[in-house]
Amino acid sequence: MTFARTKIQAPRPRATCIERGALESRLAQALAAQRVALVCAPAGYGKTTLLVRALGRLPDPNAIAWVSADPGDDLQRLLECLLAALEPFDPPWRVAPESLVQRVAHSARERHAVAAEFINTLEACEIAHGVLVIDDLHRVEDPAAFAFLDPVVERLGRRWSLALASRTEPALNLARVRAAGELAEFRQLQLRFARDEARQLAATAGLDPALADRVFDRTQGWPAGLRMAIGAAEPAAVERALRSGERQVFEYLSTEVLDQLRPELADFLLRTSVLSELAPARCAEVTGRADAAAMIVEIERLGLFADALEGSAQTLRLHDLFRDAMREQLQQRDAALFEEMRRRAAATEPDAVRRVALLLEAGEPGEAARQALAHGPARLVAAGPAGAVNLIGLFPPGLRESLPELAMLRGLVAWMEWDFAGMLAHFERADHGFAAAGNDDRSRFARAYRVTGLIALGRLAEAAELLETIRPGTVAEDTAIVALNARIWLSIDTGRLALVAPTLEEMVGRLERAGRFELWYHTSTPLRVPGLPGIARPLLRHAELMLREAGDEPTVLRPIALLAQGWCAAWRGDLAQAARLREQARDEAAWSGETGAVRAHLLTLAALTHAMAGETQPALAAAAERLRQRLPNSGAWGRYLIGTFAARVAAACADLPALREALDETRSALAELEREGRRPDTRPLVPTRGQLAWLEGRGDEALALWREALAEEEAIDVYGQASETRVRVAGAVAQGGDLRGAARELGPVFARAQVDGGPGGALLAGTVLRRLAAMDWGEALPAAQQAQLRAWASPGPASAPGAEGLSARELEVLERLAAGDSNKLIARALDLSPHTVKRHVANILGKLGVETRGQAAAWFARRSR
Repeated sequence: MTFARTKIQAPRPRATCIERGALESRLAQALAAQRVALVCAPAGYGKTTLLVRALGRLPDPNAIAWVSADPGDDLQRLLECLLAALEPFDPPWRVAPESLVQRVAHSARERHAVAAEFINTLEACEIAHGVLVIDDLHRVEDPAAFAFLDPVVERLGRRWSLALASRTEPALNLARVRAAGELAEFRQLQLRFARDEARQLAATAGLDPALADRVFDRTQGWPAGLRMAIGAAEPAAVERALRSGERQVFEYLSTEVLDQLRPELADFLLRTSVLSELAPARCAEVTGRADAAAMIVEIERLGLFADALEGSAQTLRLHDLFRDAMREQLQQRDAALFEEMRRRAAATEPDAVRRVALLLEAGEPGEAARQALAHGPARLVAAGPAGAVNLIGLFPPGLRESLPELAMLRGLVAWMEWDFAGMLAHFERADHGFAAAGNDDRSRFARAYRVTGLIALGRLAEAAELLETIRPGTVAEDTAIVALNARIWLSIDTGRLALVAPTLEEMVGRLERAGRFELWYHTSTPLRVPGLPGIARPLLRHAELMLREAGDEPTVLRPIALLAQGWCAAWRGDLAQAARLREQARDEAAWSGETGAVRAHLLTLAALTHAMAGETQPALAAAAERLRQRLPNSGAWGRYLIGTFAARVAAACADLPALREALDETRSALAELEREGRRPDTRPLVPTRGQLAWLEGRGDEALALWREALAEEEAIDVYGQASETRVRVAGAVAQGGDLRGAARELGPVFARAQVDGGPGGALLAGTVLRRLAAMDWGEALPAAQQAQLRAWASPGPASAPGAEGLSARELEVLERLAAGDSNKLIARALDLSPHTVKRHVANILGKLGVETRGQAAAWFARRSR
């Protein structure tokens, strides 16, 4: 949870407030029957109090999910709060709610899809009725938040009502629900006190009714003004303040009311006015007072414009008017103390957005930027780019461009979005900015990412030169990790493939020691690592540690790790296991959110394993989809790399038209790169050109190209291409009648298989393998190797078997679910995490084809009879 939990805790009803029975009943009826209830009035009109008391009048059972908005809340933060507030009611999510927070920022289309998922899940909740409350909606300024809420307002089912409290008209399209009679509106006219209510309030304070009438006339029924006037020791002073406007009311609150309190309590209120909520432990830290809890109890007892929060022991939220008055008075009385209190508040604030905002208010943009960079990367991985962008947006435009910490954070956002040109520009600015400030560690860290950006854009010579300035033994651990990852990329793109396995092994060891989640994410396995020489051991270790790092959290690390295990299974020749792991990764990605990296790995693994199994059509389809999903900003470099891969798959499938088309794509991309002065390593294309020649009937040319490629074995061995090429050479030699020569060509293939634990890329020459396996080798090839050829020639299907019903664990979860247990109880009973239980529930609903937990329970009851 990246926000303060107090944001989703409703205030408790105040004992000191008079009942407004008719108004509260009307709002309660609206909350029970209408789709939307809007409570809209200026500050001090008792909107929150009215909502709390009306909710208390609803009959049981009624689910209440409460969210209090803060300044700076964007769509993702608001949605994260909404999802957390709904958690106690066990919504039957079909995907991880955390993934919705990431997806919602991708595009307007995704935002509408997430809104539909949100509405459908609300409707499938097993509750009689619920109310979803968003208080202080006027604090939200993000247009995307209202664009998300609009379809929710329009399509919300009868199971839930939406209650909105705001000082201003929310930027929502309410006309349709208003016209349909599904909007209940409570505005300033309805919320102001009537004369009789003012007299009742005065009577509870023991004041003369005539005074109540006079104050009522001055305040025009403004509830906050009435409470201040009637509760004051000198009502005439309040009348004068009210007559002069809001500014004078603030001054009155700061002097007349504050001066009536005992000095210790007044000082406590002044010092804690910098906090969003008053919680005992935090108030003690900020003020240095050991009796903070007693002070909070006294504030609540005196009814000093404070609301107590449900579920939080002795935690209060001051009314905005009152808190602002205290802050202003503290600043006037002791500016230095005011700044110190703000610094202490920032230092103890667990919510990163609030902390950065507090530091900016305190005039400390440098520390605010350092905090943004400290919290932003983890927030970026957990909630997607918009969470980090929101942090950056808290800073004035000029600072966003000048502070190197923000440039680095923007670079990480661009890296996550595969905007390599933007990534390079931001990290270059961060590098120079940190260097100018004398922060060499951060400068080199930014430089390591610059190297990755240069490689991604195909500027390999510049990348190699820059990488030489970053040596792992001379830099901080995080910089060394990013530099090693860049070295892996560069080694692949320059054909030094034997360097990749030891570099990955070193990087994994450093990652394990560093223990930083975002570094695991930013060094996820590149697509062309599987199948490289000696890679199986470090790749499996990498996957195992990624799964351990991810735990049960719904993160991109889990599907990436499962796909790495799938790659290793494929290279061992266990295509069935590779398919199972691929489908498991697909399910994980569907639950946790499918990123571009996960989609690319899924399609690449699918294309190659289908090709290994001789399943031509699904292999070609996956390769074509991989090409289609190429990011628009990847440029000619991306076109070349993905075109080369598509050609490789077409060559493995012996599909001449597809091979010609893919090679045309690579030639076009190469021509564009050459015009830009960039030249990729084209040696891995030579074996593919050899296959083109073979399929076109130019056997001698094909054999020559394959031998030329094998002379550069290290450079071509992407996705096991060396073994594949040797098998093709052996097939051509055997076809010419030289079986002993063919056996010699196969010797390195058998040796490599012994080291790697399987045939690897040899399976991509499946047609040739089947022909070689069917030959009568006589004594030219040992019997054991002939048997190995026959086994390789029939590797089995690369498609996962169909669903076989619920797993044993899913049945256990379903049994507890049918018994009426909540997710938390199921987790406790089965020793699982709540995240794992939610994932099991989603799988159960999907496999059974039902929408609600109750329907799943009914299925279990029928099965158990």
